[in-house]
Amino acid sequence: MLYSNILVPYDGSELALKALDNSIEFAKLDPTVKITVLHAVTIQSMTVHTSLYTYLKIAKLENANETVEPVKVKLAKIPNSSEVLIREGSPSYVILQKAKETNCDLIIMGSRGLSGIKEFLGSVSHSITQQSSISVLLMK
Repeated sequence: MLYSNILVPYDGSELALKALDNSIEFAKLDPTVKITVLHAVTIQSMTVHTSLYTYLKIAKLENANETVEPVKVKLAKIPNSSEVLIREGSPSYVILQKAKETNCDLIIMGSRGLSGIKEFLGSVSHSITQQSSISVLLMK
């Protein structure tokens, strides 16, 4: 197989789901292909009461767990090695770091997601395609 370790950034958007489905189709071709699904959570630091910050952080992480639950169900249906991770930080940074840490050789992701970032400010997918040292497949 051309790729053996696929990273799929996942935010719950329609295009992220399409990227996940495509990564599963790739993996079905070879049971040695590993899929890592990564959900990045941005938790802004605040100068507010610590308990409020803690509450907001817990709420975001609970939401992240709900977002990735259907991913776990899909991945359980294939024989390939897989993992689903939630990481805190800037999505672009977290994705590129994880790809490097795990020696991924392909990133499959949606061309736009749920971030709400305006196109003129740039997007996560644009940042990844510009900065990644490995192949990136974008879903439209």
